[in-house]
Parts: sequence; C-alpha cells; structure tokens
Amino acid sequence: MRRLGMGLAALIAFGVAAPHAEAASKLVDAGKVFPLASNYLKLPAAERSRFTAAYYLKTGGQPLSVPAWIVTDGKRMPLPLDANGKVGRLPTLAELDHGKLELGVDAATKVQITLGIEPLVAPATDLDARELAEAIAQAATGSKKAAGILALAMPKLDDVVFVGAGSGEIEFADGRKAPLPIVKGQPTYTPAAQPGARRIRLAKTPMKLDID
Repeated sequence: MRRLGMGLAALIAFGVAAPHAEAASKLVDAGKVFPLASNYLKLPAAERSRFTAAYYLKTGGQPLSVPAWIVTDGKRMPLPLDANGKVGRLPTLAELDHGKLELGVDAATKVQITLGIEPLVAPATDLDARELAEAIAQAATGSKKAAGILALAMPKLDDVVFVGAGSGEIEFADGRKAPLPIVKGQPTYTPAAQPGARRIRLAKTPMKLDID
C-alpha cells in the first residue's frame, strides 16, 4: 500500500498487552488497533457499499498468522486473518467502543497494523473497469468524510493498483486494447486517464487491490 489510513501514511505499532488467564496472549483495546474504523462504519451504508477500510497485521515485517478474537463483555468472537495478515471482518461499532483484540502471541510481541482502502471487488484476472471506477469515486468521497478534519491533508484517490499482478491490459468499449500503465512496479488503472475502459485483464490474480 502506498497511501494508508485513508490518506494518512500510517504504520501503527501496538505494544500494550495483558496476558489471557488461560494462555499466553496479547490483549489490546480494539479502538486503538483499528484507527478510523468507527468513522468508516458510521458512514451511511449506501456511501460505503463499494469500498472498505482494510487492516493488515504484521510482526517483524511478516504477515501475522495466529488465532485472533474480539473480546466483548466476556465473549470471544473469532476474527479471521488471511495469509497476508488481512483482518477478515471489521469489528462492529460496539466492539470498537468497548471490546478488545486478543491475539494468540506472547504479550511482549510487537505487532504492526497497516490501513489501506480497497474496493469491494474480489481479486481476479478479469475485472469490470466500470465497477472499479465506481469504487474509486465512492472511496474518494467517503474516505474524506470518514477522515473528518484530517481530510484536509489527504491526497485525492484516483486509481486502483493491482498488487502482484505483474502486468495487464485495458479493453475499451469500442474493442481497442492497451497495456495497463506500470506505476512503481505495479499495474495501475486510472479511470480519468483511460476513459471508456470496459474490462481489466491481468497476467495473474493480484494479491490485493489498493485504491490509491
């Protein structure tokens, strides 16, 4: 991710910890681990239907792959992490308000979290360019609302990066095709620069899609 935290370049390390009564673990206030998540969730559903705030957990520069739970009022709900350390679901507003994140690691383990903005589109080798353009447009507006006063320092969101896809091409509505521009080593689609795009076809399935 090149722009994180809804326009804020952010790599947040959290070290506040407390052991679980039954096993070694790390326990942190959920609201501290998921910055701006509550702002995102407070947007009207129709204003966040095409993009999401994506959180990735790492330790020592590597994706975190351990059991994780949200603990609220004594109840533990699993919080899935994928192979890239991405959190599989956002905590609810109630969980963010008074819940805690529990990780199955030693309490002294340092964990970093990165926050990015992603379209609600599953990574694939064949993608609808118009759907991606709509996600970028919605994210550009919604992320500024979610960021509040910090929106003044935010750059404009105007493209989507296909991380790990290698290369790709754009198919236009009139049948023309053109290679996807490579920006900082990654194929990138900018709707304003490629008007009339219909499909995006990639050399391989990307690890993730970043709205940038």
